[in-house]
Amino acid sequence: MGAVNKVMTITIGLLMLGAVSVSAQPRRGVVIVPHSVYRSFPYDPFWGSWYPYTYTYPYVARSSANLRTDVTPKDTEVYVDGFYAGQAGKFNGMFQRLHLRPGGHSITFHLEGFRTMTQEVYVAPDSTFTINSTMERLAAGEASAPVPAPTR
Repeated sequence: MGAVNKVMTITIGLLMLGAVSVSAQPRRGVVIVPHSVYRSFPYDPFWGSWYPYTYTYPYVARSSANLRTDVTPKDTEVYVDGFYAGQAGKFNGMFQRLHLRPGGHSITFHLEGFRTMTQEVYVAPDSTFTINSTMERLAAGEASAPVPAPTR
């Protein structure tokens, strides 16, 4: 009587798990489950479709580079390759960065009454480049250099 209860318990447990196929049969008190797995649909929602029904999801991995500006005064205008990017104070925090394409860039800092600074920098892919600088005040009678024209 104990062996029958054990077989029934195993059978019910396997049925609840969904691992028992139709051809499972009790033999000498042991349930034999075939190793083949029946798949009811030709699409796996995690990995995608199965052969020959192949299609993929578009995934593009782009590398980016970041520039951090620690420039005083904070209202200094930042130009990247001649294009206005914003004020230097907006790119100097822990989570505030200027996102750029990797490669060489011309970074210009401009503020009326201060000497215009231009730096040629190379920003490596997947990295952050930091510029630490203090703008120099102009002497009486001097004028700030004009902002460079955008380059394509």
